[in-house]
Amino acid sequence: MSVKPSFVRSYATRSSRISKAQKRAYSDYGPDWILPFKKEIISWDEIYPSGSRRIVEIGFGMGEGTKRLAIEHPTWSILGIEVYKPGIGKLLWWIKQENLKNIRIVEHDAAEVVREMLSERSVDGFHIWFPDPWPKRRHQKRRLIETEFIESLSRTLRPGAYIHIATDWEPYAEQILSLLESAKGLKNRCRKWSPKPSYRPSTKFEERGVAENRIIRDIVFELDML
Repeated sequence: MSVKPSFVRSYATRSSRISKAQKRAYSDYGPDWILPFKKEIISWDEIYPSGSRRIVEIGFGMGEGTKRLAIEHPTWSILGIEVYKPGIGKLLWWIKQENLKNIRIVEHDAAEVVREMLSERSVDGFHIWFPDPWPKRRHQKRRLIETEFIESLSRTLRPGAYIHIATDWEPYAEQILSLLESAKGLKNRCRKWSPKPSYRPSTKFEERGVAENRIIRDIVFELDML
């Protein structure tokens, strides 16, 4: 008899249409750039021997923003977490095309990766850009940003490190802000919403939201050392 998991995943498992190019990139380049999920702490210095800042991108979608971030900041160590295979294939294709050396990928549930693979005080920044808002009330239990997950992120932050979340779904933005304000050990870098940081590239997803008259909210909290 199968046993159901005791937690709710923030994504729905579904068959995804993957292009031939994405499938080929996944097969050809995945072994070099995808880190297998293991219940053991990763060594940043071994994986990125010349990296200066350790950035974790959670739910990078089709990888457009992650690719641009890696190009513009070649000394940053970027760990991308995603379960969407076409997006992983696309980012792997970009890694090869652009000869990017500073990206690694974990194909697994983000909450488990953070909990099991990232050590305390090891990360300089988390980017969670446009997480699925699960707008229907009956689905909102699947939202990634919740108290336990924020506590897990906070545990890994280095002094001065941050959590940066962006969303175009206003009710979700308000909920995220409230959860972060209630989190122990974090403080808002701004009075409420943050101006768009220069390091966050615009993507087609964001441009579509703007075209549909949705407001983009950036929320940036950092570790409070006081």
